[in-house]
Amino acid sequence: MTNIQKLTMSIMILAAAVVLTAADVIQTQDSDTWDGVAADLTQISLRNDVLTLRFKIRNTGSESPRIEFLYRDCYIVDESNQKKYFLLKDSEGQFIGGPKDKDWEGGRFSYIVEADGSKGLWMKFPVPADNPDTISISVPGFFPFEEVSLQ
Repeated sequence: MTNIQKLTMSIMILAAAVVLTAADVIQTQDSDTWDGVAADLTQISLRNDVLTLRFKIRNTGSESPRIEFLYRDCYIVDESNQKKYFLLKDSEGQFIGGPKDKDWEGGRFSYIVEADGSKGLWMKFPVPADNPDTISISVPGFFPFEEVSLQ
């Protein structure tokens, strides 16, 4: 194989990897608090009247900030019906989401995300009663995820 063929094949593999990675992300929002940090919404599932959201918090910066928020401050909005929904709670009053650093005030996400690193995050909400086509999602420290399809 010539050097040109190797280079061409490498470029094609890299392009395919970028396409596959991009396909795994539904929407990305930058942080309004931490420089170089973004949140990717990677999965939405609806099952048994429960909406599960998965995120990846990514740090593309050179610093290693502590990403921190309380789960009580996370919510979704059915904008078409002007209704706000908070995370579901378990029988002990803890919000259903993770990972949790502490159980303070229903649970806290507080983790250092190293430079060029990432941390997964998930949350469970009630499915909005009026079955909207889209919702908005609010996670503290990030711009809102808007018009996220539930279809």
